[in-house]
This record gives sequence, C-alpha cells and structure tokens, in this order.
Amino acid sequence: MRILDKYIVKNFLIPFFYCLFLFIFLYIIIDLFGHLDEILKNKIPVLMLQEYYLSLIPFILMSTTPVAALISTIYVISSMNKYDEITAMRAAGINIFRVMAPFICIGLAISIVIFAISEKLLPASVKNAQAIKELYIEKESLASEKENTSQVKKMLVNNIALYGKDDRLIFVKTYDRAEGLASHITILKQDKNGNVIKKINAQEGKWADQSWAFYNVLVYELDEDGMIKGNPLFLQAMDFDMEDPEELISKGTNYEFMSFKDLSNYIDNFSNTSPDIINRLRVDLHQKVSFPFTSLVVILIGAGFAIKIRRRGKTAAIMGMGMSILIGFIYYALMAACLALGKGGILPPFISAHCANVIFSFVGIALIRN
Repeated sequence: MRILDKYIVKNFLIPFFYCLFLFIFLYIIIDLFGHLDEILKNKIPVLMLQEYYLSLIPFILMSTTPVAALISTIYVISSMNKYDEITAMRAAGINIFRVMAPFICIGLAISIVIFAISEKLLPASVKNAQAIKELYIEKESLASEKENTSQVKKMLVNNIALYGKDDRLIFVKTYDRAEGLASHITILKQDKNGNVIKKINAQEGKWADQSWAFYNVLVYELDEDGMIKGNPLFLQAMDFDMEDPEELISKGTNYEFMSFKDLSNYIDNFSNTSPDIINRLRVDLHQKVSFPFTSLVVILIGAGFAIKIRRRGKTAAIMGMGMSILIGFIYYALMAACLALGKGGILPPFISAHCANVIFSFVGIALIRN
C-alpha cells in the first residue's frame, strides 16, 4: 500500500505548494500596488520592503493554507475519478477510508505545521511587519534613511495596550527599547466587577534595576460612577510594580497574534476582571487550537464531496472549483457565527471555537462513508 500512499501524497503536494506560492505572490502584488504611492513617496529601501513581505509570509500561510488544501484535495480526487482509479481500488477490495488515509495524514501534518507557525513564527513576524509599516509605509515623510534605520535599531514600539497583573489596564504610547524609556503611560486599576477605581498618568517611565520609575505622575481615585474622589495626587517621581519591558512588548500587541501560552498567561493576569472580557479572550484562546485543524476538516469535507463527482473534463473542473468556493464560504460563515455566539456569551468558549470543525468533520466522514 505504500505505492498508493506515495502516489496520492505526490499528486496532492504538487498543486498544494503551487496554490500556496500563487496565494503568497498575489497577496504581495496586491499589497504592493495598494501601497505603491507611499512606497514611492517615502523612497522605501528595497531591502526593507523585502523584510516587510518576508515577515508577512507566516500570516499569509495561516490564512491561505486551508484553501490550498481544499483545492488540492478536490483536484486529486476528481482526477482519480476521471480515470476510474477509485473504482479500481474499491473493486480490488480496498476500503474507501484506506484510500482516504493519505489525505487524513497530510491534513494532520499540515495542522501541526500551522500550529507551530502560529506559536513560534507568527507573533514575532507580525510585530516586525507592523513596525516596518508604521516606520516606513504609513509615515507621511522620512527625514532620512539613516534616521529611519536608527529608529528600527532602537526598536521603538508604539501604542502598547494590555491587561496587566492585579486587574490593571495598561496603555503606553511609546517605548524605546534602546533607552528603556516609556512615555505617556496610563494605568487603570479595576475592581472585581470591572469598574475603574484608580487612574494613574505618568509622563515618562524608566526601566532600571529590574523596576520601573515613573516621573511627573498624577494619581486619581474614582468612585463607582467613574467620578474623581477628592483631589488628584501629583508626584514628581514614584516607583511602580509593573510588567517588565519584554512582557509589555510581547503581551501589549494584538492578542489575536499572541501564542497560546502568552494568551493563556494574559488571561490569568486579570482573571477577576470583567466576565465579558474574559469570555471573549477564552474564545480566542480555544480558537488558537481549533483553527490549525481547519486544513484537516476541509480535506475531509472536500474529499466527501469530490468522491461524488462522476463527470469528466471541463465540467468536473468547473464543479470542483465551484464546490471549493461554496464549501469554503459555508465553513467560514459557520465558524464566524459560532465565534460570535461564543463571544456574546450564548455558547461556551470551547464549544464555539470547535463547533464548526466538529460539524464539518462528521459531515465529511458521512459523505466519504456513503
């Protein structure tokens, strides 16, 4: 049976990698022409553009791999149907699930690789792409290439926002990693009901000797209605226990691109705060496990439908493409609906994240079996 497995795997991987290459190429071309005015206006160096688009590849792979897997599955099975290969296998006594075993193994392998990319490569690559976009593409004018290169080397991080330990919401406008300086810091302390009871504004913060020193600080005490109680307290300097710079940078970006471990710790840091916020974050946490298995699920459902295509020639090709689009649309629509219900508190986070995968997996298995 190894000959059959190698035959199916080889026929699958060729269109699969071709689709991935095509999707990456199209994404880069569309994005490049979309920002062409800014690129020409700001005279962005070619090497920086290269780094920017290389940093986007993990994100593109995460988004397009399920589609590539679906197209490849339908293509291979339709081709096998065209030459009556599946009929011959069944006539030889080979179980249909044995024929589908290579597809399932490929789907599992793709899912593992995608999960590894989302955990190891995606957070850092997206962060790097966003930094380059802010410093080069979205900036109205650049003083000079030398100045801009210096900014990148300093790893200037803008607009950090996170839920910190002890139920605190932390906002930092700018953090300079080279100098260890944070500017325009706002910290909101919450109670167990999610109400803000204290607000701290600091013009500047300095990280040194494993601790933060805030300067030009205003401290406000707030009542249950969010109104200021008493007079604000002004301090020229104060020490403050807050996450270290690496935690601020790793957790203060969009949590959609955090790793599973970072997001789990992120949730634990404010487990006693607003239940609605916790619920939404738990849905995203479970989705980080469920989304990589999208490729396996679409392979199952695509195989189930493709087996039933008996027509040949152009008709089969058109039906295959149409089926890919329809399956993808229904699947992603169901997934989006389940996630929305989960974030709205109607479905438990675990069920909302995995519901679409479970339903489509059973449908795919039933179609293959019948």
